[in-house]
Amino acid sequence: MPGHFSPAAVRKQIAAGAPEPLYLITGDDESEMSALGTALAELVEEDLRAFNVQRFYGTDAGTTVAAVLDAASTLPLLAPRRVAILLQAECALAGRKGRSAEAEEGDDGAEPAEGGSKSSQLALLKEYAKRPHAHAVVALIGLGLQRTFDPLAKQAAVVTCEASADVVRALETEHGVRFDRDAAELLRQMAGADVARLRSDVERVLLYAAGRKTITREHVQDVSGRAASAGGKKLWAEVANRHAAAALKELELELAEGAVPFMILGLLRSVAERTVAARDLPGAVDALLRTDLALKTSGGDPRVLLERLIVELCGTGRE
Repeated sequence: MPGHFSPAAVRKQIAAGAPEPLYLITGDDESEMSALGTALAELVEEDLRAFNVQRFYGTDAGTTVAAVLDAASTLPLLAPRRVAILLQAECALAGRKGRSAEAEEGDDGAEPAEGGSKSSQLALLKEYAKRPHAHAVVALIGLGLQRTFDPLAKQAAVVTCEASADVVRALETEHGVRFDRDAAELLRQMAGADVARLRSDVERVLLYAAGRKTITREHVQDVSGRAASAGGKKLWAEVANRHAAAALKELELELAEGAVPFMILGLLRSVAERTVAARDLPGAVDALLRTDLALKTSGGDPRVLLERLIVELCGTGRE
């Protein structure tokens, strides 16, 4: 359904597996625009992206709208759809001497034939928008193209990513959660004017507090203090000191930040070797080997397996 969409609305379409055939993405928030491009590419299964996802860059010589639409015309291979993405579209739509498409609005001068003129490329895009390929998703992503894209809102999904928007509230709506006033204020203070950092911080807190409907200042503080515990140092210390509750919280943070279960297992092995009393060491080694085998054979949820191991190690005596 054509029209104006928010980034959150596009993400919902992607999550539902029901994307629009043509997205025109613009604004001044480069981070969000890039993230949407990545999310669209992920509509195709990872193993099949090499055959069905094609990215174009407006800064490359010869990149045109025609080339992007031609790529979209190819039928997908072993997948339900192809995805063709034009990044830095403002450059591909540039007029003579690299001036942007919007800077050329109303310019009567002749335009270069190489790569297609601004007017001819827009005409081609408008024509495609009337009858887009059902087997493809096409996305043009570029800065400051609102005036260029807005007239196409009746035929395509026009998405505006504004850095000035309230990132915290937007992500609250997208994820169905609520940040306490103190939590939201702390996030804004830490990020300052850096919108990309604010979004990143909010998303990390959401990962850490997954499943909770209300995010508190304590949740934000838990995540914001991670710099000092880089590399699992804090998790190591909590297990070494036999603080089971604190260690489990650190495990949750490590996994939320993308830590690999086998790396955490290696860290826990180090704790056992250095801190477990001799009388309890055989049992600790047995627990480590049991967890290692279960991880390698998909013998359970990695989080649950590691939690169980941490509890067992925290119950041992110290050397």
